[in-house]
Amino acid sequence: MDWRRADFDGWFIMNLHLNSRTDCIDRESSSMTPHKIKFRAATDPLRHGFVAIALWLVSFSPLAAELQMIDLPASAGALAPRLTLDPGDGSTVLSWLETDDTGHALRYSVFIDGSFGPAQTIASGSDWFVNWADTPGLHPATDGSWTAHWLAKSADSTYAYDIELARSTDRGASWTRLPNPHRDGTNTEHGFVSHFAEADGSLGLVWLDGRNTQASHAEHDHAGAGAMTLRSATIGMTIGTTGEVGASIELDSRVCDCCQTASAMTALGPVVVYRDRSADEIRDIAIVRRVDGRWTEPTLIHADGWQISGCPVNGPALAADGYRVAAAWFTMAADTPTVKIAFSNDAGASFATPQEFSPGAAIGRVDLIRHGRGWAMSWMEQTEGQGRLQLARFNDDGSLLDRRELTRLDGG
Repeated sequence: MDWRRADFDGWFIMNLHLNSRTDCIDRESSSMTPHKIKFRAATDPLRHGFVAIALWLVSFSPLAAELQMIDLPASAGALAPRLTLDPGDGSTVLSWLETDDTGHALRYSVFIDGSFGPAQTIASGSDWFVNWADTPGLHPATDGSWTAHWLAKSADSTYAYDIELARSTDRGASWTRLPNPHRDGTNTEHGFVSHFAEADGSLGLVWLDGRNTQASHAEHDHAGAGAMTLRSATIGMTIGTTGEVGASIELDSRVCDCCQTASAMTALGPVVVYRDRSADEIRDIAIVRRVDGRWTEPTLIHADGWQISGCPVNGPALAADGYRVAAAWFTMAADTPTVKIAFSNDAGASFATPQEFSPGAAIGRVDLIRHGRGWAMSWMEQTEGQGRLQLARFNDDGSLLDRRELTRLDGG
C-alpha cells in the first residue's frame, strides 16, 4: 500500500477528502462497496472514494510541488482513513479500517522521521457499521491520552448504530473501553464525530444524534418524525482517572442528517460548525460556541440559502488559533456548486464575507488547517469530466496568497 506526499518548499500535504458525490446516498456498508478507499499506486490515479491529503504548513514560499510516494502499513482493501495531530508531542497519526472474514478492525500508525510505523490494532468486531462517509478516528487530548471511536450496530435496522469509545494512556499500546457518549438507548443513528481538546486534558466530543428520529429511519430526510440533533459530551481524560464520560448536551435541535461536523478550540472556548437544517429545508453552515461555560444559540456563518430536500453528505471544515477562526464549506445555492471560506477575528462570534472558489465546478470535500503565519484549504472540483484536487493558501489576515491544482483524479 502507498500514499502520496507533496513537499511545497516546506509543505507536507496529506489531508482527508471524501467521495465526490453530492446527492443524498445510502451509507450502509453493503451498498457502498464501490466507494471503499483505493490507496494509490505509484502510477495509478486516485480511484473511488477517498484521497488522503493532510496539510502541515511550515513555510510560505511560492508553490513548487513534487509528489512523492509514502508506503503505508495497511492491507489491500483498507478504507476510512483519518489523519490527526497529537497536541502532546506534535506527531501525526493515521487511522483506518481493515476487513477480514469475521468483520472489521480499527488500526493506526504514527508518522515518524518521514515514514509511517507498524500498524497497531485498537479494536475489532463483527457488528460494526462501516461506510465511506462516517469514518472512525483517533482523538488525542492535551494530556497525552488518546480516545478512539468507531460505529457499531445497535439493532437490525439499517441506520441503528452507536458510537463506541476506547481510551489509551500509553499512546496506543493498550486500550480501555468507555461508555458510549450518548447513552439514550434508542436504536437510531449516532455518528459524524469531531472533537476539541481542552487545556486540562479533558476531551470534548461532538456528534450527530438521531434519538428523535426513531419513527422514520427508512428515509434519509426523516420526514414525519423528529429531526437529527447535534450533541456534545466531555470525557475526563487526565491520566490516572477512569476517563468518565459526562452527560450529553443538545447543541442544536434540527440539523442536516449526514454531513460531517467540525470542532476546534479558540481562546474563548470550543466552537463547532455543521450543516444546519431549517423548517423549509435551507441547509447552510451554522456555528455554536461555548463562552463562559455556556453554549450559544446556533447562528449561520453566512446565509447562502441552499435549499435541498436531502442531505448532501458534504460537511464543513474548521481551523482555529487563539481568536482567529477559519471555516470552509460547500454550497449549491442558486444551483451553483461553490466552495467558500470565511475568517473570524473574534473566536467565531462574527465572520467576514466569504471568499468563493471553483463556482460552477466545485465538488466540495473541503479541508482546512492553521499553522504558523497562515491558513491552507483543500477541496475538489470537476472540470472537463475530471476530478481535480485544489489547494489555496491564505495569509494570516485571510487574504489569498496563492492557489494551485495538486493532482487530477480519474472519473471512477
